[in-house]
Amino acid sequence: MASVHDPQGVAWRLGAGLSVIGLCLTMPSLALADGKKAEPTLFLVTEPNPPVNFLDPSNGQLIGLATDKVRLIMQDAGISHDISIMPWPDALAAVDRRPDACIFLMNLTDERRPHYQWVAPLMEGGWALFAPLGFQRRIAGPADLSGLRIAVQAGGALEKHLQEITRDVPDVTLVTAEGAAEIGNIFNGKADLYAGGAWAAPYQARQIDMPVRMVMRLTRSVGAMACNKKVPADMVARMQKALDTIAADGRAGAVERRYSTPGSWGGWGLDRRPNP
Repeated sequence: MASVHDPQGVAWRLGAGLSVIGLCLTMPSLALADGKKAEPTLFLVTEPNPPVNFLDPSNGQLIGLATDKVRLIMQDAGISHDISIMPWPDALAAVDRRPDACIFLMNLTDERRPHYQWVAPLMEGGWALFAPLGFQRRIAGPADLSGLRIAVQAGGALEKHLQEITRDVPDVTLVTAEGAAEIGNIFNGKADLYAGGAWAAPYQARQIDMPVRMVMRLTRSVGAMACNKKVPADMVARMQKALDTIAADGRAGAVERRYSTPGSWGGWGLDRRPNP
């Protein structure tokens, strides 16, 4: 051991101490050089929209068609994240304000495309017309809606869409209701068809144990995850790669079957119930 009077020993200890201090000072730089350690924890936000995203009434856990896919994506991409559910206006404000935020499910449109970074397609959706399984009339287009009563939510964009496409079709009656239209109206004789979301309507029908089939596709949409432009591009690329992977290996399809699929995208077929 060096003597306290030994200048070389003092110099050695001083040099060693400075080396340790220098190493500590350089450690943050080394950590930042590792992409994973420097990554933010992403803030993922969605809205209540069963069966796409909703709280499981049995345990309060956030689940759903989009939510389950997003969890698989984040797991495969190895990205730390938190998920919150809130009303759509608040969710949209969050993704626009926070540089670490992504929102799902947002419809990918030409107007929105330049404002976000996208992970797509998370799912296909849109509006459609549904009927009870015993409905026999074939609906190939708006002209075939003549004489029919269609249950639809009052005052919404879907009601306006139906008004536009049936403007020149005689004897079409829109059976409107404030809030969500009652899908049970097509089973109690108050309406012939129900207009609703391609995924939401079959889900609603299952809640009353009345399966439906899609008789006409009204619109098509691509649902996606939209990220703030400041989210690191590498993270977005990894999420997209993970989405492509779960689509290719069948895991995304398994999620869709878990929540049922719309009653035939082509217009004819039975709504499949979720796997046990």
